[in-house]
Amino acid sequence: MAGDDTYCTYKVVPAGTNLLTATSEQLDEYGIPEKPDPVAEPKLYAFWERLVAPPFSTQKPEFTTDYLPPPVEDPPATDRMVTMSSRMARPGTQSSQLLASRGGTLESSLNWSGGIIAPPSPKRIVLAVGGWTAPTVTNASQPALHTHSNDHKSLIWVGLDGHNGRLPKISLPQIGTAHWPGVPQFAWWDWWRHGKDTHIQKIKDFAINPGDEIMAGVAVQVTEDVLFFIKNQTTGAFRSFLAKRQALGDILPLGSSAEWVVERPTHPNPAPVFALDPDAVPPPHKLYPLPNYGQVDFKYCMALAAERPLAPARLVTLANNGRMIKMREAFADPYRTVYVSRAKRRHDVDGSIGVTCTFREP
Repeated sequence: MAGDDTYCTYKVVPAGTNLLTATSEQLDEYGIPEKPDPVAEPKLYAFWERLVAPPFSTQKPEFTTDYLPPPVEDPPATDRMVTMSSRMARPGTQSSQLLASRGGTLESSLNWSGGIIAPPSPKRIVLAVGGWTAPTVTNASQPALHTHSNDHKSLIWVGLDGHNGRLPKISLPQIGTAHWPGVPQFAWWDWWRHGKDTHIQKIKDFAINPGDEIMAGVAVQVTEDVLFFIKNQTTGAFRSFLAKRQALGDILPLGSSAEWVVERPTHPNPAPVFALDPDAVPPPHKLYPLPNYGQVDFKYCMALAAERPLAPARLVTLANNGRMIKMREAFADPYRTVYVSRAKRRHDVDGSIGVTCTFREP
């Protein structure tokens, strides 16, 4: 593998290679996630089979943070402060809620909407996968308060952890797609950690258009490094790489949760919110307003839970400890809080359980 202190890349898969019959050693050389057991894990195998089957083309990934159009000077960083307590919420907004519902709970967040699962104790999540269709996005009918005016931005992703963003050693490996009006859509990744000023990394030469089918995931390795992978199923383009845990320093073990999320990102602040007094209100200019993305249907919402990577694992879905997250924004005239993105558990005809996120105009 080649790379730097942050990540490594894998061998490029030769054209015409039949990955369905490749050995475990070959899959590892190419940065392809481990082949699931088609009998024990038929739905996860169906995801993997579609991931590696034609159309399929790959190249070594390259990354950049230089993707925002002028006059914006800095790329957005992502602040994973979800489920904020009432003392952290902005005036006039509702505090985070945990409401009982069949099959799980419902949460309220300022920046996340989607689904989340926790592993059964004492296991942890070692693999999370998902899929969605790239949406068409437009500006919402009204800009939200406490945001960057009418500069709408949204991220769609699958990842691990980060749910309790206030934990000092929490981190969040994630991969997905970015969507804001008037800007070409792109794929990105990040391994955010509490208190570290990081920027999402654009995956270069990986075109995405509205309507394209995306498949992605993250897998924890025995080294505690993380395999990131993403495929544009419509074009066949595939990228994978290994992000190094040591680059983040002292973090908590991965695997406390898996998420499938539509997010409105945040902009870097001169003083990170984590450095402020915990009773203080977060700076009002951090969050971007959420664009009208219509509807996003997350498919293949599956994860593997094990005591450690490569140990015997159990498949978990949103039927196991699943929670839905809805996103709120504040608006003027009159001052009010609106749930602009709602998430609903979805039962598909093949027995799979997904998440449907729906935008609501303010």
